[in-house]
Amino acid sequence: MVTYTQFVERLARGQLKNMAAVEQTNLGEFCPDYEATILNLTNQGLVDITSRLPLIKKLVDLTFVTDQLLYPLNNGALATYLDDTAQGLPAFIEDSFVKALDVYDADGRRYQPNSGGHITTPVYNSLRFTAAYTDVDTGIGPKVRIQYQAKHLEILVGDIGNEILIPPNMIAALQLYVASMYISDIGGKDNIARGDGYFALYLRHVDEDIQFNTSGTSEVEEDPRFLDAGFV
Repeated sequence: MVTYTQFVERLARGQLKNMAAVEQTNLGEFCPDYEATILNLTNQGLVDITSRLPLIKKLVDLTFVTDQLLYPLNNGALATYLDDTAQGLPAFIEDSFVKALDVYDADGRRYQPNSGGHITTPVYNSLRFTAAYTDVDTGIGPKVRIQYQAKHLEILVGDIGNEILIPPNMIAALQLYVASMYISDIGGKDNIARGDGYFALYLRHVDEDIQFNTSGTSEVEEDPRFLDAGFV
């Protein structure tokens, strides 16, 4: 993995090395006045990449409620059916949610939303189950585990030594995204053209990742904890 500090050094020595934002010391450092801008653009790029690609997958448990078929996936006061504390699951953060990928029962069987009619997504952040699936005797419950696509959490100023949690092959794409946004914002015909060129390269990286599965996201791995210890 690459830390944010390592990432900005690569950026300063690469796509932005001759820009005003970079210190003229050949040390791969940005001028203090531009550090907040680069951090903001990096966070923006991480959200864009992880919204387009399922690079970050998280889990949350859902317990069926009697006579309830629709389950909004949020952490509001009414969402008492969601549980992210069992067996050390990562905290469910509503703002990082992109979409539900798979549903697993207690035996580890996988169900894909919008594939068989029993589990659907009427809106992007909600799951609807049929009565057959939520039936206490014959359904897939009483508890299921949701695997969902999540956005990269925001990197804060105090976290700049932390790792960027995307595959190594996507770091170059993130560099292209940040460079495209920064250079385009400068304005002027030449800068806008150069920024557009970087953004086109960024989109090509993303498309190639989807086409060739270089990040290994096309197959969803089943969680062995279902088989080892269960979760109900």
